[in-house]
Amino acid sequence: MLRRYIWVGVLAIFMMAGPCKVVAAAPGGALAEAQEGLVLLIKKSAHTLCVYREGKAVKEYLAVFGVNPDGDKVRQGDNRTPEGVFYITDKERLGENPVLGRKWFGLSYPDIGHAERALNQALISYDQYSAIVSANNTQALPPQSTTLGGWIGIHGGREDLTREGVNWTEGCIAMLDKDLEELFQIVKPGTKVIITG
Repeated sequence: MLRRYIWVGVLAIFMMAGPCKVVAAAPGGALAEAQEGLVLLIKKSAHTLCVYREGKAVKEYLAVFGVNPDGDKVRQGDNRTPEGVFYITDKERLGENPVLGRKWFGLSYPDIGHAERALNQALISYDQYSAIVSANNTQALPPQSTTLGGWIGIHGGREDLTREGVNWTEGCIAMLDKDLEELFQIVKPGTKVIITG
């Protein structure tokens, strides 16, 4: 529980930071050095994913979201992108997938906060809640087949809509494939991802 409060505090600090202000790139490229203290801050209202390293913005990218962009994800099929603090569960090269693009970063949705809310609203069972909590505490992939939905991640695909800033996914974060290629070099399982409205 203490870990959750700490990340709520971190989230509040990032939200007060305002727009992503990118620090000038260091020799050799800032992204190449961004593995230590790496956090991805995603702002749905600004259509951005900003890479932070040790609290400083390193690079900002265009991002789009679920077709129902307002508010937090509540259940499977609501086409919303979840809000909160997550971590990367896995990363994968997809080849030339027409919908998902060439790269995939899985996110730890549902998180403990979403599970607590769903348990209180009787959307999931106590066993499902316990499995979600256990997975989050060990940075494993939480159960993906509850009424909360699952398989939320960061991917490419539909570059025409992404370039125009059109929210087109079923709840994932979509980016341009060239930008995902850069992120693929530095993002690892366990990387923190903060998603705000």
